[in-house]
Formats: sequence, structure tokens, C-alpha cells
Amino acid sequence: MAMDKAEIKRKSILGVVLLVTLIAVVMVDDEEEEIIVDAVQTTQSTRASSGKTRVEADTENYLAVDLLGQRQFSAEAGNIFKSTSWVPARPQASIQQQQAALARQADQAARRAAAPPAPTAPPLEFKYIGKAISGNETWVFLSESGENHVAKLGRQIDDRYRVDTMDDETVTFTYLPLNAKQTLNINDNKIAGNFR
Repeated sequence: MAMDKAEIKRKSILGVVLLVTLIAVVMVDDEEEEIIVDAVQTTQSTRASSGKTRVEADTENYLAVDLLGQRQFSAEAGNIFKSTSWVPARPQASIQQQQAALARQADQAARRAAAPPAPTAPPLEFKYIGKAISGNETWVFLSESGENHVAKLGRQIDDRYRVDTMDDETVTFTYLPLNAKQTLNINDNKIAGNFR
């Protein structure tokens, strides 16, 4: 087998690299041995000067954990799911205070359970203007918030009120949503006289 020049050159380069690597390994090993020898000599000189080993000297620089003692745990400290609050605890109420609070709660519950007050009709806002009578029919003229109404006896005003009766002193209405009777005093509210 004949080797060409390129292969010879490649093998030569690999050989040189291998030789350089071996030399570096030998030098590093020599340096490590020197470092170890220096450390041993330093330790021996320290031990000779202080009478203590390096481990003993290093131990003096650290805290003696065995002197701290055993840590005591309470049963509550082991409960990691216990809820905590920063709000101070309330003082315990006396038996009389607890009974009074229960009585107040029962009274409030009874009030809530009681029926609400019955609804009432709103106050009448009609002002009497006058009336007109023709035969058996009577009309009443009323004003409410600037709006005028003409209502015949027995008829409704805006699906809210019905005019029931009328005499010389009063007009009686029925508030239709509640079927409640209301009376308007016409002597106090008279603006104009009777129209006949």
C-alpha cells in the first residue's frame, strides 16, 4: 500500500498534536502534586504552630450547632392549613349579653316575617274648578298639575280615578288600583262657582 503525501502529512500532524497533549498532561500532574505538597506542608506548619489541625481550626470559626438545643414544636405549628387572622379576637360576651343578642335577632326575624303595611292611595292632587248639571247628568271640572279634566259622575279619569258622588261640599273618588275611596273637599278648593 502506497501512502500519498496528503495522508503522510495528516498522520504527522496528528502525531504532533498527540505528543503536545501528553506533555501538557504530564505538566498538569506535576503542578497538582506541587499544590498538594504545598497544602500538606502548610497544614503541617499550621498544626505545628498552633497545635491544632486545619479541621479543628476551621471548626472554631463556625457556630456550634449542637449547643443550640432541640427545637420544640407545638401541635398548632404543624398545622399548615390553619387559618390565621390579624384581627384581634373579640372578648367573650356574658350569658346575659348573648341572650339579649338572640332576643334581638328573633325580634328582627319576626318583623321581617310580618306582613308589610298595606299600600295606600296617593294623596288627591285634584283642584275643584266647578260643576255642570244638565237634566239627570252632572259633570265635574277638575285641574291636576296644570291639566284640566271633565268627568261625568260614574266615569273614570285617566284609568286611575272614578268619580262616585258629589254634593255641595265634597266630591268622592275611588282610586281604582287599590279600590280605595278618597274625598275632595270642594269648599276649600273652589275656584269658580257652580255652572248651571
